[in-house]
Amino acid sequence: VLTPSEILDNVHYRSRETFVPGDFAPNRSGAFASGFFELDRERMGYRSPPPEINQHAEEIGDTLWPGARPQPSGDRPSPSRTFEGLRVLDFGIGGVGVEAARFFAEFGADVIKVESRTYPDFIRVVLSTEMSASFASSSRSKRGLGINIKTEEGLKLIHDLVKRSDVVIENGSTGMMEAMGLGFDKLKELNPGIVMGSSQLLGNHGAWKDWIGYGPSTQPIGGLVHLWDYPEEGPPAGSGSIFPDHMAGRLLAIIALAGLIRRDRRGTGGHASVAQAEVVVNILSDQFLKEDLDPGSVGPRGNRSERGAPWGSYPCLGTEDWVAITIRDDQDWRGLRAALGEPSWAADESISTAEGRFAEHDAIDEGLRAWTSARSSQEVTMTLQMFGVPSAPMYIARDQLRDPHFQARGYGQWIDQQGLGWMAFEGPAFKMSHAARLPTFQAPLIGEHTREIASELLGLGKEEIEDLISGGILEVTD
Repeated sequence: VLTPSEILDNVHYRSRETFVPGDFAPNRSGAFASGFFELDRERMGYRSPPPEINQHAEEIGDTLWPGARPQPSGDRPSPSRTFEGLRVLDFGIGGVGVEAARFFAEFGADVIKVESRTYPDFIRVVLSTEMSASFASSSRSKRGLGINIKTEEGLKLIHDLVKRSDVVIENGSTGMMEAMGLGFDKLKELNPGIVMGSSQLLGNHGAWKDWIGYGPSTQPIGGLVHLWDYPEEGPPAGSGSIFPDHMAGRLLAIIALAGLIRRDRRGTGGHASVAQAEVVVNILSDQFLKEDLDPGSVGPRGNRSERGAPWGSYPCLGTEDWVAITIRDDQDWRGLRAALGEPSWAADESISTAEGRFAEHDAIDEGLRAWTSARSSQEVTMTLQMFGVPSAPMYIARDQLRDPHFQARGYGQWIDQQGLGWMAFEGPAFKMSHAARLPTFQAPLIGEHTREIASELLGLGKEEIEDLISGGILEVTD
């Protein structure tokens, strides 16, 4: 469980140049987390200090839109299937790789989930069957190919498929793809335009590159366990969150897409990668910069923040019902007092300023808790929002499904998943004006689409396919 100062001096992060020196203001520099991504070992991160207001006005001039900005002409095009025509081979396991591949599927790519019964995605079989809710979520809208890559014939078929693909996604342990004959050098030899997206626990290079684990394994060595805690308490508070698995998957999709854009511009593919531990580090990057500038200044704060007071999570009426309230400035504080009906405990002039509220945070929290505890989180939120006070209820998944705002945005996605029945999944977190998000279809069983993939993409005849199935090279749904 590393502290911020230990992370800044850590041998693995140093070997990866996870932090780089940079200016954050004129004549002031510190350690910047160098970015979430690498593309062919080039870090996508810090390039220059943040600009002063109008610093580059003369340099930019009229170069952005010389003259009048052109107006679109003609009929508005129909929404496009953004990734239609792309093919993605998904060798992912668990959460990161499979979710990265899924995002391509949801916008039109042909995503093929590559597995075998001797090496399935472990999330698929976590319930001792060939389907689980987690797998259904992460692998929906994909096709399933069952193939034994440990055989010479199976590996040759995969090599042929690589030649017909655009992206390969994986998040196995460092060196696993090379051991299977599918390392990036081999993929590039087979298909110079291929983009490989890789995500390992601590990255695919560096002093600790061979460590294994999954998302929560990065929380202690990324600084989150130490900081996601309460001050002056003993053992770490801990968390049931599997962060950063799901976020790392989304980031891996972004950098793989960047690799495809570069391919369109330069004609060659590339190896895109995300180290899961560096997702944690970069999320906390402002804290590491502060620690570098003022050693020992960064530590656990519980639910409080140095950005304002009061600030935290407060209990509401009912079981495990909570609301988050954040008072950023004096205007928010005046709104809070008005929303509460100007209670006597909030009237003292000494807490009309941020400095006074920080000093009396405990007493203010006591008054706030008494008010929130008598109301539901929805009532608290609605009341405070009317007075311009930032607040929100603590939702779990079923709350999101019932919420009219989420429903209006089409966030909940319902699928009749084979082997499980009707299930609700999270939908898109963004919308694009000219891109169609395709209807979601159920996750595949092992080998569900083996025959059609072997025929359509690999050009194999029906008899040859059946011989390969009989020989254990190809696998199909039982």
